[in-house]
Amino acid sequence: MPWPLIGLDHVKKVFSDMLEASKLPHAILLTGLTGCGKYSLSIALAQALNCYAPDHDFSPCLKCESCRKTQSLNHPDVTVLEPKGRLSLIPIDDVRDLRSSLKFKPFEGRYKVAIIRGADNFREESGGALLKTLEEPTPNTILILNAISEAAVMATLVSRCVRIKVPPLPRTSIVKALTERGLESRHGALMAGLSGGTMGEALNLDAQKALTVWDELDALFGLYGSQEGLDAAFDWTSKLASEIAKLKKKEETFVQSQSLLELILKTIRLWWRDTTILAATGENWRLLGPSPSPAQTAVAKTLTAAKFTQAERYIERLADGLGRAMRLEIIFENYWLDVLE
Repeated sequence: MPWPLIGLDHVKKVFSDMLEASKLPHAILLTGLTGCGKYSLSIALAQALNCYAPDHDFSPCLKCESCRKTQSLNHPDVTVLEPKGRLSLIPIDDVRDLRSSLKFKPFEGRYKVAIIRGADNFREESGGALLKTLEEPTPNTILILNAISEAAVMATLVSRCVRIKVPPLPRTSIVKALTERGLESRHGALMAGLSGGTMGEALNLDAQKALTVWDELDALFGLYGSQEGLDAAFDWTSKLASEIAKLKKKEETFVQSQSLLELILKTIRLWWRDTTILAATGENWRLLGPSPSPAQTAVAKTLTAAKFTQAERYIERLADGLGRAMRLEIIFENYWLDVLE
C-alpha cells in the first residue's frame, strides 16, 4: 500500500529513501502552511518506523497493530506534543516529561517517536529544554517537529534538524480528492481555490456555505456601476452584520463569526484574482476557483491595470478594517462604495 497521503510525492520519496538506506536523522523539521499535511506526514512516518509489515517502498501497512495504535495515538512509543493555553505555547513541563520518557528504550516498537506540533510556539525556556535532547540524542529516538516556517522556529533547534518543506498541493489534486469524497465539481473547485493548496483547509471549509457566499458576492460584483448594485450591497451588509451579531452573542460561536468573515475575505480575494487572470489571459484553466461566471466575464472585459490596482487596494483596506474590529456595517459599506460606484 502506498503512503496514505494525497500528493506530496517528493516528501514521501524522501521518507522512503531514508528508511531504505537506514539513514534516519535524529530530528526532522517539517514546514509548510497550516493544513498542508505536516501532521499527517508525521503520523505516517511514525507508523512506518514501527510497522510490522511495511510495503516495498517502506510505507506503513496501516493494518498491523502498531500502525493502528499509532493512528489512534495509543502507541506507547509515540508521543505528540501540542501548544496549550490561551497563548498556544508548548509548556516546559511537557518538554521535561518528554525528555524523561525518551531516556528509556522503545517499549514495543523499534523507535521512540515524538511529534511536536507548533514548533514555532516555543518560548526560550521550553525550546532550550528541547535543545538538550537534540544535542544528546538517545539511540532509536526520532523527533518530528512541525512548523509553518523555519524563520518562526528557534535557530538553535532548526540547525539540529533535517529540514523538509511541505509544498502546497496542486489545485487538480485537491479537486480530485474532494470530488471523490462526493462533492460536486463546482463545490470542489471553489474549495480548492479557497484552500490555498492545503487539503486540511479544504476539508475544514463548509462547502455549501462557501458556495453561497461566492454566489452572493458574484451577484453583487456583477452589478458594478449601478445604484441597484449599491442598494443590494448595503442590504447584504445589513444581513451580514445581523448574522455576525447573533453568532457573537454566544461565546461558543464567536469563532464561527470570525471564520465567516475570513471566508468572505478569502472569497473576495479569489474572485478578483481569477477575474484578473481572466482579463489578462482569457484562459479558464489558469483560474483557481470555479469556471468563470457571467459577472466575472463582464468585469474582466473592462478591467484595466489601474482598476486592478484599485481593487487590490480596496481589499487591503477591507482586511485592515476587519483586523481592527471596526463597526462591520461601516467597513463593508465603505468597501462597496469604493468598488461598485
